[in-house]
Amino acid sequence: MTSLPCVAGLVAGRRLPLAAGRPPQMEDEDYVELLAEVEAEKRAKGKKGKKKKKGGGAGAAGPSQEAEEGAEAPSEVAEAAKKAEEERMIRLLEKCHEERMRFGITAESQAAASAAVAEAVRLDAEADEAEEEAEADKAEEVAAVAALAAAEVARAEARAAHAEARAALEEAEAALEEAAAAAEARGAAAAASMDRAVAARMAADAAQERS
Repeated sequence: MTSLPCVAGLVAGRRLPLAAGRPPQMEDEDYVELLAEVEAEKRAKGKKGKKKKKGGGAGAAGPSQEAEEGAEAPSEVAEAAKKAEEERMIRLLEKCHEERMRFGITAESQAAASAAVAEAVRLDAEADEAEEEAEADKAEEVAAVAALAAAEVARAEARAAHAEARAALEEAEAALEEAAAAAEARGAAAAASMDRAVAARMAADAAQERS
């Protein structure tokens, strides 16, 4: 398996615009040198063509021939750029292979590293889940403490109400006892008045009989 830097280089290499100026992966100096080589090769071909035409008595090249030579230049540059890119890709693959050999990267080591990364991701997910559960438990604990405090307040209020009710009952019992005592006193006074009235009546009757 290719390492990440190598993969990035390969992917970037596939976006090479062969027929649209300098490739983005090619340095300016390399591109200028490549253009110089292509221009030198074009001139060499032009000289050979002129020699052949002079030997055949065809005369000097006209404007149409110059236009054809100018049209061939972009295709030659594109072909040269394509070859240069192929060579660059080969060098990149060789460099990647050398890096793998130097660092001892094997399929087994990469598989072990991938497994370690997967295990780390799993443990991180479990840690997040445990943290969420702990936060939920903490929220439940806070709610339970608040409910207990509310229950204590309600119990204190109930006790106060019970004490008030007991005090009211004791007051009612005392008032009832006072009313009973007053009624008893009034009954005794009425009985005494009745006795005195009966005695007065009897005295009056006796005095009438004597007269």
